[in-house]
Parts: sequence; structure tokens; C-alpha cells
Amino acid sequence: MKLPKLSKRAKIVLSFILFVVFLYFIYFFIYVPRNTKIEELDNKISSLRSKIDDGRRIAARLDVLRKEYQELTEKMEFMEVLLPKEKDIPEFLVMLQETMDEFNIDFTNFSPQNLLVDRDSIYAQLPIRLTFTADYFETIRFLDRLENFPRIVDVRDLKLNPVGENLENVNVDMSMFTYVLVKGN
Repeated sequence: MKLPKLSKRAKIVLSFILFVVFLYFIYFFIYVPRNTKIEELDNKISSLRSKIDDGRRIAARLDVLRKEYQELTEKMEFMEVLLPKEKDIPEFLVMLQETMDEFNIDFTNFSPQNLLVDRDSIYAQLPIRLTFTADYFETIRFLDRLENFPRIVDVRDLKLNPVGENLENVNVDMSMFTYVLVKGN
């Protein structure tokens, strides 16, 4: 195919149009995509610099954080004694019986109830109903010992009734709660 002979002016206009089309393609198909990619990479660089700065701040506090972690681990181990992960009713009953034997107290009723779990709580309450008859002063010493028990024991409902004519002996009916860590914590 032969191109027709064009005037000099037509050649200049055609060259100019081809040049503009060339610039248009370069701008929209090369410059704009690359500029967008550069902006994305700049944002990633900025984000990574921020993360690096955060990492450096944490690294600077690493020894303090390790010490804090160790202290929290030790506290957690201590708390697991006070708040066991399971009900351990037999073990609790043995401790309670040994304490009651020490104060010459025989219980007539020991009734553990179902666990009470509050929503979003790390522990559950184990209610226990206990009934016994004992000397008033031995009962006070027993309650004092419960306060210093290896497990947390919370006495909430305590009723003392005299037994017969002997005012030193009392019939004790009480509700107490011990606590258990909820599974998953």
C-alpha cells in the first residue's frame, strides 16, 4: 500500500497527532499504573516502618516484659492453688474434714451444688451447704481457720441456733462458696 503524497503541513499535523496519541498511551498505560504502584509501595514502606518502630520499642522493653511475665506466671501458679481448675470436691472434703476433726466438729450434712458460672468470668462458684453441731467457741475457731484455708472459701449464709438447754453448743447451718477456674482460662 502506498501512502498518498501529503503536504508538508499535513505531515506536521499527522506527526503531531501521532505524537499526542503516543503520549496518551504512555501516560495512561505506563505512567499512571507505575505511579499507583509507587504510592502503594510507599504506603507499605510507611506501614513497615511503623511496625519496625513498634518492634524496637517492644525490644527495648523486652527485659522488663520478661520479668513482668515471670511475675505473672508465678502469681498464676499461686492462684491455681486458690482457684483449682477442677471442682476437687473429694480433696476439699478431706481438707474440711481434717479441719473439723481438729476442732471436734462432726458435720451432719455436706451438699455440694452445681457450679455457678457468670458470663465473661474466669472463675465459677461452687456452692456448698454444710450443717454441723459444735461448741460455740470451736465453731468460731473453725470459721477463722476457713478464712485461712488453702482454697478460697467464702461463707455467706451462717445460722447459729442453740442446742437444747446447753447454750455453749450450737447447731450451725451455713452456705459457703469455693471457686474454680473456668476451662479455657
